Amino acid sequence: MTSIAERIASKNLTISIELFPPKDEKGAERVLREMEKIHAAMDVAFTSVTYGAGGSTQEGTLKLVLELARRHPGRVVAHLTCIGATEARLSELLQTYQANGMQDILALRGDIPEGMNKEEAAAGGFHYAVDLVRWLRRRGGLDSIGVAAYPEGHPETPDKAKDLHHFAEKAAAGADYAMTQFFFENEDFARFRDAAAAAGVAIPIAPGIIPVRNLDQILRFAGMCGAKVPGRVIGALDPHREDPEAFKETSADLAAAQIESLIALGVPHVHIYALNQSDIILGIAERMGWGR
Repeated sequence: MTSIAERIASKNLTISIELFPPKDEKGAERVLREMEKIHAAMDVAFTSVTYGAGGSTQEGTLKLVLELARRHPGRVVAHLTCIGATEARLSELLQTYQANGMQDILALRGDIPEGMNKEEAAAGGFHYAVDLVRWLRRRGGLDSIGVAAYPEGHPETPDKAKDLHHFAEKAAAGADYAMTQFFFENEDFARFRDAAAAAGVAIPIAPGIIPVRNLDQILRFAGMCGAKVPGRVIGALDPHREDPEAFKETSADLAAAQIESLIALGVPHVHIYALNQSDIILGIAERMGWGR
């Protein structure tokens, strides 16, 4: 089977889907049903499941990831966050992933757990994602290690040159590829990719695309992660706030147009934040001709 790192670097366009952890078992069942609809309609290179803020939903993440790995062997990337963690805890979680056939990790710092300051959260020896990448490489036994990238800059690092340096450090430490935070302006991605290449970063950088499901929600997400929502996106979606079907159709149009533009820029892999529902994703797939 082609490895996940190879799928991301392939000259043929590949797609991955990211989910967020459900709050309860009923929610997990619904998410799995939605994901099966996506798998039935199109080829998914892999699926990943994010952690909640401060690791608050790690248990839900683990259950969902293990079930996805059972259903889709070799097509799941497990997230591993290091802030607030110890080597013992990370080793335990990694062993669980590997015992269930998962050999691909997305290495992240994560959010500082509630009630901890930065010093307390780093007491286990992990300050940043680069520390986790180095630890994973020393430990060995994985097929791939991915990291995050921020085309508009990390919200905690206003200095973009410094942020790029941090990204280059993760690549040099042994990352195989990067997945970006969502963005809407492809020029931001192109600038970041070119700057990374000029800094000597040679790993594939996959753009993260988020189809808008709720305008207020996406504005809140953007504010939290330092991304911007252009006026053209707001202007296209705002008239359809009271018409869910028209909203979804317009959202799929916007996402498909963004992906088409990224393909024209030579992007080989697109990472879609699905927000745990299939309808807009299937609309994008129809527009892009991704059907099986």
